[in-house]
Amino acid sequence: MSKAPGDPAHRGDRAALLRLDAVRWTTPADAGDARTVLESVDLEIGAGESVGIVGRSGAGKTTLLSIAAGLLEPSAGRVTGPSGGSPAPGEIGLVFQEPERGFFEETVLADVAFGPRNVGASEAGAAEAAREALRTVGLPPELFAGRAPETLSGGEARRAAIAAVIALGPKVLFFDEPTTGLDQDGVERFRAVLAELRKAHRTYVVVSHDLELLAEECERLLVLDGGRIAFDGSCAALPDGLPPEWRDDPAAWGGELAVVAAAMRARGWIERDTPARVDVLARAWVIP
Repeated sequence: MSKAPGDPAHRGDRAALLRLDAVRWTTPADAGDARTVLESVDLEIGAGESVGIVGRSGAGKTTLLSIAAGLLEPSAGRVTGPSGGSPAPGEIGLVFQEPERGFFEETVLADVAFGPRNVGASEAGAAEAAREALRTVGLPPELFAGRAPETLSGGEARRAAIAAVIALGPKVLFFDEPTTGLDQDGVERFRAVLAELRKAHRTYVVVSHDLELLAEECERLLVLDGGRIAFDGSCAALPDGLPPEWRDDPAAWGGELAVVAAAMRARGWIERDTPARVDVLARAWVIP
């Protein structure tokens, strides 16, 4: 497997739960002008890893998650799941943006238990999986199980929707822009969910434009640019891991450098007028 700039040579002895080999995805020809969204993507996710993915709009982040979760068939290449073949139902959990819009049961418990029940769990087993998932996301079932979903606050609804995916018992959890629309309290509560997942040695992947969130909650960062993985390494190693030619030609980043610079400005790590150049951002990367 080829390695992107910054890819660590060794990640310990973690078993691979998910592997993408030379994955390409092109929009269907009947959708208009065919466009290649992903090209030659090689990726391996190990057990217990916490991975962040950043990339400008249109870089292919959601498409990558959908293919890895088995919702889209790659145009070329192969996806291998935890069982050694194509991902089986329930092995990969995908939490889309604003998942709380999908509630349809009368109670929170029934909605969270629907997934396990649908993949063969008994009524009692599905209910217990739902209760445990609610505990994981900080919604005690004794307080929330009987609630109607429409009575939940925005942050509570988001966590209940995440619990519905966790209840399936996936080996890998994907989150697509999970903090969209949340206030600061909601963001902190989502971070608490990630902390619980790490404590349980669960594997998760987070797509977000919030670089601070990824830097603090993920040990590994992927930069997706132009349908390819342009960087794969630790957040702290990002600037130093770039190849020399990228330092000499910031345009090689495409729009991604602007995303990183904007996030650093927003967090007060650099001055507002600091140019979006790799060498400048590299010197400012060490956060006080």
